[in-house]
Amino acid sequence: MKSRWKNIAGIIIIILLLGAITIALNFDYFQGRAAYSISNSETYLKHARHNKQKHKPNYNLKQVKPVSPKSLLHAWRCQRDYRAVGQIAIPEKNILLNIFKGVGNDELALGAGTFRADQKMGKNNYPLAGHNMDDGTSYFSPLYTAKVNGQLAKGTRIFLTDFKNVYYYQIDQAYFINAYNLRLTFNRKKFQKKPVISMFTCDWTGQGRLFIRGCLTGSQSLHSASKKIKAIFKY
Repeated sequence: MKSRWKNIAGIIIIILLLGAITIALNFDYFQGRAAYSISNSETYLKHARHNKQKHKPNYNLKQVKPVSPKSLLHAWRCQRDYRAVGQIAIPEKNILLNIFKGVGNDELALGAGTFRADQKMGKNNYPLAGHNMDDGTSYFSPLYTAKVNGQLAKGTRIFLTDFKNVYYYQIDQAYFINAYNLRLTFNRKKFQKKPVISMFTCDWTGQGRLFIRGCLTGSQSLHSASKKIKAIFKY
């Protein structure tokens, strides 16, 4: 009888261990799907620009923490407290995100964030930060995946809008940098012949960052843009 109960207990322990392993293996996947759902919600993409900004933007990148279920839940609960100042779209990589002022934990859980209070689309250097979930779908993950796989081609188009105008950029550089190298977020007029966009996302270790630069190729009012361009931003 004791032997029988030992066998049953052993089976139960094995089942529990297998369950724990399965949960651990799928944790990143489900976390990534949650992040994708929050940041890419079509309703939120359309209406976040009408929100009332209730929090002072935080531009201290050192205070940013890795994405977690807790941080995603917090961002989802207070998403109406953050107002989008624009959107970034990279159709070739299925990226469409709201842009928020600052690089706080909530802002980066809801979309992409700006590094400086004075930056303007289509002017000088427009730097943006975005999370890398290493899932190929959420936030700036598609850019990281494409770079690692050798599929981030020069000339890839980037579209920005401040809800009034559309700004067109094309990628001309992409390489990995030290996580603490923030010089590329500055305005460097001596080295920039044209206005640029600078995008940053962490590598899978968190010790480095992928830096992507795009040069401005043109702009126009959103109202006069083609239906195809408006559709990119789901207008």
